[in-house]
Amino acid sequence: MIKKATLISENEKLRRELFIWKNIGIGMNSMVKEKEIAAKQFLELNPSYTLYEVSKAIELSKGTLFNYLYNKVEKPWFKEKEELLTKEIKQIFDESNGLYGHNRIAIALENKGIITRPETVSKIMKKNGWKVKSIQKRPKPQIVRDRTQYYRNLLKRQFNQDEPNKVWVSDFLEIKRNGVSYYLCVILDLFARKVIAWRLSHKRSDRLALNTFKDAFENRDEPLKLLFHTDQGAEFTSHMFIESLKAYGIKQSFSYPGCPNDNACMEGFYSILRREEININIDKYENSRVIKEFLNKYFTFYNEIRIHTSNDGLPPSIKEQKWFENHLA
Repeated sequence: MIKKATLISENEKLRRELFIWKNIGIGMNSMVKEKEIAAKQFLELNPSYTLYEVSKAIELSKGTLFNYLYNKVEKPWFKEKEELLTKEIKQIFDESNGLYGHNRIAIALENKGIITRPETVSKIMKKNGWKVKSIQKRPKPQIVRDRTQYYRNLLKRQFNQDEPNKVWVSDFLEIKRNGVSYYLCVILDLFARKVIAWRLSHKRSDRLALNTFKDAFENRDEPLKLLFHTDQGAEFTSHMFIESLKAYGIKQSFSYPGCPNDNACMEGFYSILRREEININIDKYENSRVIKEFLNKYFTFYNEIRIHTSNDGLPPSIKEQKWFENHLA
């Protein structure tokens, strides 16, 4: 015969187990992590209940619950530091549309007051699979230097200029989409590698080159003692183009035939443009209007935001602004 005291004890256990199920907020088939969290919250609100009672009621191992509540090991300081650095790197990488490599990200971090080595950034990027598309190198062309050419190379690869509006460079780029060719003409100021004018057309012509130059000339307040360097393409050597620049008082300089390195900054710029904009968005280039919208957005990013190692990590517009502040104050 069951003793009365035993019945009272069993009834009290059932009552307490029923109370647990009514207030713990989970079901029998809940995941282990859900049971751990619910048990912790229940025990904090009901201190008269024991870990053993709760674990038994919700069918969770007592050892598992004990470890969750009391044996949690805090992350080492270096792990926490790496996690915070990873978040910063991811933010900068995403804001650059996946265009920044470890060197530029290290510079961007330094601009935010976070000092770390590029090698550390590279390690974290590799660990997370964040890759920047590499530029495919083109075969080196055969160099032909006919120094008796009428068109002289006055620039002589002096790409590092000490002030704005001293040397501009230009060239054409063909963009093909669905069998249709579009021709882009861009002018860079060598001082900060800034895009100062650009035009897009269905036709490659001296008229396109001249109109792009006029845009730059007017936008830059008609600078004096300017050198304009290009290749010897027909657009830049036409009678109309040459005579027009003479009328503006502009000297022309030309790369040697078959020697693109004489205009290396322009070649490099178009390589970057293809990698960071055209190759990524070309499937969206429905027509010239859409292409112009994408290009305008990219050139704004390039001038105002993009980190340039040749500018000590400054975007072109910022480098120019600092120069004018120091020299026109």
